[in-house]
Amino acid sequence: MENRNDCRVSVLCATYNHEEYLRMTLDSFLAQKTDFPFEVLVNDDASTDSTAEILREYAAKYPDIIRPFYQTENLYSRRINLYDVVFFPEVRGKYIALCEGDDYWCDPEKLQRQVDWLETHPDYSACVHNTIGHFSDAEDRVLFAQDGDRDIPFTQVIRGMSHAYHTSSILARSEYILNPPDYRNVAYEQGYFTDYAIGVRLCLAGRVRFLDRCMSVYRIGSNPSAWSRGVGQEYSKLTRFVRGEIAMLKTLRQHDLTDEQAAEVDEVILEREYELLYLEGKVDQMVRPPYDRIHRSMGRGRILSTQLKRMFPRLHRLYRRRRGYED
Repeated sequence: MENRNDCRVSVLCATYNHEEYLRMTLDSFLAQKTDFPFEVLVNDDASTDSTAEILREYAAKYPDIIRPFYQTENLYSRRINLYDVVFFPEVRGKYIALCEGDDYWCDPEKLQRQVDWLETHPDYSACVHNTIGHFSDAEDRVLFAQDGDRDIPFTQVIRGMSHAYHTSSILARSEYILNPPDYRNVAYEQGYFTDYAIGVRLCLAGRVRFLDRCMSVYRIGSNPSAWSRGVGQEYSKLTRFVRGEIAMLKTLRQHDLTDEQAAEVDEVILEREYELLYLEGKVDQMVRPPYDRIHRSMGRGRILSTQLKRMFPRLHRLYRRRRGYED
């Protein structure tokens, strides 16, 4: 596959300490039944377990498909985006598929179905599909409503990727991934995430088709070192994530959007700012314009707790200090 034109799809797989899962992930790529050649770019981010050894084994066995990259220093800990510095300069495919080293594909026809759609629908920027969520402490479940094949609207993606599709399902035209917009860079620099920005980019670049067929599995909570692990529980991670979302959305707002899209972005910014006020314990601001409308839409539990916090501010501050939310 020396000529880029001979390679239809580049699969990008980031891995770190995934020795327990990597074989299944790589096998799921190799099991794909296609009438076109594809490549698998895998980066080991200086794992401390046997991930690199497993990758060397597969790269030696499948040298025409698997292209390995080995880091001696962990890029993530240095806040270096490995996609920009490792993967993107090496991509040969017309299309890009994404799947991290602890997730996997569960349908051997995944790539063929998605490529077939994009080949015959040039106005689409990407094709995605349904995903199974694999929980370590609960039963597996389908992540998204099974309402049949459909287009993914901007209004759905701008609310967050959990409302639309999982990253392991993406097959996109390479040009939309390889040339990230400024708001994607802001998302990574300030919040250490990119999937949300990629989803927005794909919606703005063209139409996105959702195939209502479960063709990937997302292992939820499998990697303790992952950025997403603990975001919902760790105050510092969560506040940084929300601030990153706000910065990303404000950068996006400067782009040429339709009136409807601009209104959607403004509403989501307001919701994220309200959530940040809640996380920071700024209860008086939460109930004032322009956030009062959002506050009134919250459940009774949130409204009652906010009232109590306002009635007993000293007790509220003491609670936050003991939880480590304030100095």
